[in-house]
Amino acid sequence: MQHVPLRINFVLPGFSNIPIGGYKVVYQYANALSNRGHAVKVVHPPWCNIKESISPANFIRQQIKMAAGPLAARRLAGERVAWFPLDEKVEQVIVPDIRERYIPDSDTTIATAWTTAPWVASYSKSKGRGYYLIQHYEAWDGLSNAVDKTWMLPLQKIVIAKWLLNKAIEFGESERTTYIPNGLDIDRFRLTRAIEDRPNRVLMLGHKAAWKGMNDGVKALEIVRGILSDVLATIFGTDSRPDSLPKWIDYIQLPTPESLTQLMNDSAIFLHPSWTEGLPAPPAEAMACGCALVAAANDGVLDYVTEGVTGLVAPIKNPQALADCMIRLLEDTRLRSEIAKAGHEYIQRYSWDKAVDQLENLLLQGRNSDTDAR
Repeated sequence: MQHVPLRINFVLPGFSNIPIGGYKVVYQYANALSNRGHAVKVVHPPWCNIKESISPANFIRQQIKMAAGPLAARRLAGERVAWFPLDEKVEQVIVPDIRERYIPDSDTTIATAWTTAPWVASYSKSKGRGYYLIQHYEAWDGLSNAVDKTWMLPLQKIVIAKWLLNKAIEFGESERTTYIPNGLDIDRFRLTRAIEDRPNRVLMLGHKAAWKGMNDGVKALEIVRGILSDVLATIFGTDSRPDSLPKWIDYIQLPTPESLTQLMNDSAIFLHPSWTEGLPAPPAEAMACGCALVAAANDGVLDYVTEGVTGLVAPIKNPQALADCMIRLLEDTRLRSEIAKAGHEYIQRYSWDKAVDQLENLLLQGRNSDTDAR
């Protein structure tokens, strides 16, 4: 169907030289929408100021950041994201901060974090209809009151998981909320090694944020190693190897996309110990590569894991329960194979084409309704 191309702004809360899952989703959408003929800009401030001060100390920090923004933006000028293949047609806009004066005119402007949402909600009509892409309930810094207010802003919300849709309903925002699960790069994350032909290796994402559960995962791996001495373990992440990590656990910093796909195909189990997630990508990518998933029962992973069918689930913050699940799969190769195959088949339904179709239709409908209103 022919349509008039949209001018689309995505407003990120900062610029990152290392991979960030939420940023990756925005870049995926930017590439896909650009390839469909839309004019896409991704706006990067050096950092994001909270629009309404939440404490005297916060007010001082925000004033300092606002004053330093122009200098920081000049230092970033001309930089492009190195860790993601962002299409050349997608314009990266470096700005001192995200006050309206720095935002390009557009048909659509999409906030991508709770810190960006109040700014986008304040923009005039020249920036187009406002949207709010919600990939998590971002209250991990103890700022739940400030975060909650953003859910009730007059923006069309786009949530990526069913539990986030339920959150929107709790806030009375069902009519202004659309559920669009993130896609998965099925062409990249695919089977290259038979599920039955895998070493007893467990793979896990490492992350310094406590809620990612890395310490729980390492404790669980040590329990498994104490019972099954031949088990192998590999952790990958963006940070350097933690000093406390046991020497028998391999660690890979910033694996390339190709090497990560291979690593997932060379692993029997993917361990996901996070306490909370929006819609976690690494476990889904591992399932697409044929890993059997063992996961802590955070809300996000339960969107695509059925206990005993597409994965094994343990209570959060429970290393012993995670270890018991891994031991069960390592000792019962038939069960491991059945769960890995079921997970691989189920996760294929998460395609980027489907996600982009839904987002594009939503944005076009918004533009058309604005035109009709005039």
